[in-house]
Amino acid sequence: MKNEIRRSIIADYMIVTIGSLITALALDMFLIPNKVIAGGVSGLATIVYYLANFPVGVQMLIYNVVLFILAFILLGVRFGVKSIYSAVTLSIFVDFFNYVLKVPIPDLSSDKLLAPIYGGLIAGVGMGMVFWRGASTGGTDIIAMILNRFFGISSGMGLLYTDSLITLFAVLVLGPVPALYGILAIVVTGKVIDTFLEGVEHSRTLLIISEKVEDIKKRILEDLERGATLLPAKGAYTGRDRTLLMTAVKRRDLTRLRKHVLEIDPKAFVIILPNAEVYGEGFKELKG
Repeated sequence: MKNEIRRSIIADYMIVTIGSLITALALDMFLIPNKVIAGGVSGLATIVYYLANFPVGVQMLIYNVVLFILAFILLGVRFGVKSIYSAVTLSIFVDFFNYVLKVPIPDLSSDKLLAPIYGGLIAGVGMGMVFWRGASTGGTDIIAMILNRFFGISSGMGLLYTDSLITLFAVLVLGPVPALYGILAIVVTGKVIDTFLEGVEHSRTLLIISEKVEDIKKRILEDLERGATLLPAKGAYTGRDRTLLMTAVKRRDLTRLRKHVLEIDPKAFVIILPNAEVYGEGFKELKG
């Protein structure tokens, strides 16, 4: 089990690193050089970059400090550590690609509308990978995750709300055109994030029989913030009355739940079933 946990952690950080790299490429190749103010600390950093020529990556680290503190307080230490790692790698990648590798910048002078579209698409994939592993690229991504955790607002929509405010502020500094392109990039990024997460976050149903079912239930309710159902059951071989715990979780929470069960009762009997779809609180909204 320790090896499984270690592999899960390594996978988390590998995917977060790749996601940060992809997001940095979107910024350096499409958004920053075309003055697309796509909200967030990167948008704010882009504004200051064009005003004072201050490196975007360094700025992003500075602006994230307060929001990292919020992540530690509201979203847990592990989330905060992964988010710090993601934001640091993103900031390093942004300045590394720009000042060291000098990545090629596509010439979009004939059709600048492509900059927010392609930049938003690529950034959405990168940020979706980071969100998938329970981290954030920092900045308003953290606010989006807080809105998702406490108010049920999707990560993409939370990002849309918060980043739009920063983009509107850009109107006062760089004029309406960069801000309008930025709003388009924000919409594209938000939609791609939600589409990406819906594609990878398939849910699972767990059936758990344990002598310590109450302790497991408490961990599900308090740590995973998921619901659970207790069903009366009877062992066919022993004839003993038991309690069957049933819960549905997103795939990203599955490893955490397995760790909790192992920690509480290593002898628990656990069945994990794939779900075609799950509707209700914490999952997709049931629509007619």
